[in-house]
Amino acid sequence: MIVIKNSQLNNETVAALNELIDMDINAKLAFRLMRIIKEVSSLVEDKLKLEKKIFDKYLEKDEQGNPIQAQDENGNSIPGAVRISDVDSFNKEMFDLMSIENTVEYEKVNFDELNLTTAKIKDLIKIEFLFS
Repeated sequence: MIVIKNSQLNNETVAALNELIDMDINAKLAFRLMRIIKEVSSLVEDKLKLEKKIFDKYLEKDEQGNPIQAQDENGNSIPGAVRISDVDSFNKEMFDLMSIENTVEYEKVNFDELNLTTAKIKDLIKIEFLFS
């Protein structure tokens, strides 16, 4: 059984899993990984929807419904940042969401089974939950 926290799930997780399938691994393991990817993809999609819902709940908007840009202590706009109405509640809800553990009903993969000659560490770090 594989246990994955929501904090480990994002689109990069799915991309790293897809990279494994594209490598030259045995068919049995590739099939198992494809099944795992389907479940993980669904979890990522659900998590991203809830993140957006929480974000939208606390996002401050102007009269036209546009996000209000955050400002620093000098009143200067902070590029790419928006105002959140209740930062403590926002952080608590996001923390709660990220803390959720999901169970995927497949056995972890023994890394040696992959018989990889090369692998990108940045990809392996994203999917370390997969290996025993």
